[in-house]
Amino acid sequence: MTSHLRHLALGTVLPAFEGTTAPQWLLDLLREGLGGAILFGRNIVSPPQVAALVRQILDARPDAVVGIDEEGGDVTRIHHDSGSPYPGNRVLSENDDLDATRAVGRGIGAELRDLGVNFNLAPIGDYVTSPTSPITTRSYGRTPQANAEHAAAWIEGLQSAGVAACLKHYPGLGGSLLDSHLSLGRVTAERADFESEHLRTFVRAAGANVASMMTAHVVIDCLDPGVPTTLSETVIGDLLRDEIGYDGVVISDALEMRGVLDHASSLPAAAVGALRAGVDALCLGAEQYEEATRAVVEAIVAAAESGALPVERLEEANRRIQAMARAYPGTPDAPGATDTTAERSIALEAAWGATVREGDVSIAGGAVHVLTFDDRTSIAAGPVPWGIGPELRAAGVPFHDLVLSPPIHGLPDLSGVAPSDVVVAVVRDLPLHPRSAEVFERLRAPRLVVVDMGYPGTEYPHATGVIRTFGASRASSAAAVRALTETV
Repeated sequence: MTSHLRHLALGTVLPAFEGTTAPQWLLDLLREGLGGAILFGRNIVSPPQVAALVRQILDARPDAVVGIDEEGGDVTRIHHDSGSPYPGNRVLSENDDLDATRAVGRGIGAELRDLGVNFNLAPIGDYVTSPTSPITTRSYGRTPQANAEHAAAWIEGLQSAGVAACLKHYPGLGGSLLDSHLSLGRVTAERADFESEHLRTFVRAAGANVASMMTAHVVIDCLDPGVPTTLSETVIGDLLRDEIGYDGVVISDALEMRGVLDHASSLPAAAVGALRAGVDALCLGAEQYEEATRAVVEAIVAAAESGALPVERLEEANRRIQAMARAYPGTPDAPGATDTTAERSIALEAAWGATVREGDVSIAGGAVHVLTFDDRTSIAAGPVPWGIGPELRAAGVPFHDLVLSPPIHGLPDLSGVAPSDVVVAVVRDLPLHPRSAEVFERLRAPRLVVVDMGYPGTEYPHATGVIRTFGASRASSAAAVRALTETV
């Protein structure tokens, strides 16, 4: 019995690992029945290397789930060294072309499938309305209806390319202003408002047959005021399974995040609690490796042996995970085999279609000084390059490059800027970075153009012109440079 329970317990766990090849402990556990693994930027060097890595995993377990966070926009793993060529969600919502959104999902899916990755932990379904939300432009936002329809279109595109989608973070994290990596948030909206603004995207995706949903480490007062969703039988079992009728895979957000550990006593306890609540797959996150994986498996087996966790719950979870893996197998022997030129072209046009210009944004007539406030958007995004420098160089525009890296205390000396020169301040999500916002307020130049690559709404009264791109991907950077250099 213990051997059978261990196999079932292993089948629910998706850990991370270090290195660009699969470590021996991971391969050994995969052969025993480990559900799969999650890839991060540190595991990725090149397409052939990723394909070889995924082949190692699938050789050890042919129906393994190989997951990744590839949202496009600010959150990218396979393009972590240069930035994503695909715009993020708010860009696609502002562009408001469902076919373009579908094409972006399809392009990302094709690239992942050719690497053998069969499970994408994307897109974000959270509906965000505040510039101080840590999710910012990862949300489609704009309106609840746009949020739901663009999420469904992106999912359709991704899954049409042969990669399982995962809509996150069920039932909607957008009403919380706290980062779940750091603390347990709470959404206080009334039930009717929560359903119309937040839950509707997940209901729409369930109808679009999304393969998976990821739980939010947040308390939703109108649904279960005492328990974060990841541990709530009410929000997962009663609402998602019974009322909405969703039978796809439910995966936890990373279990080492404080949003769940602030409620559970330990990582293994959180894993058991999540399974009991109705979660199928356990994401152990970015820095939980062999020791954590084995501890979680042991805790699951012990809970099943004691009767605290029904064996039927483990069997159900394994059934769903294996069905998803069989439906989306990936093709790891063909990196770059699919031509995504058309999808990347559509992505560039979508980024341009979303771009807004206010006032005089031309950089003609003098020297150009690019001042980048290099704030990171979130823990989820990680240290992915952004800004407009590479695109300006590609366009043949000479400029002086000034980068302010956190912690930002003051402006560089701009006394040499001539009246005819242009200072281009590149910012994103200043409301999330008070120190940068304070420094920016002191910035003055005869000609000041702001390139805002973050959440919309911030005003810049002392700027001569503003470009809003609603995202910081390479596609959005190209759109910003086009706006700076194009004669209107």
